[in-house]
Amino acid sequence: MVRLTDEERSTLEALTKKGKAAAYKIKHANVLLKVDANGPNWPDEKTAQSFSCNLDTVLNI
Repeated sequence: MVRLTDEERSTLEALTKKGKAAAYKIKHANVLLKVDANGPNWPDEKTAQSFSCNLDTVLNI
């Protein structure tokens, strides 16, 4: 389970909106934002499918 602080969430949102980071960093940021218990709280399987990555990738982030 992931629980992001407001500061962490803001940092990740800024990273994804700028789009100037490495692709894997943006993908990891998007995954963290979606699985956040204080946010959308997507299931791991849905997150993996939505971001075209392996379930193990989601679990390791």
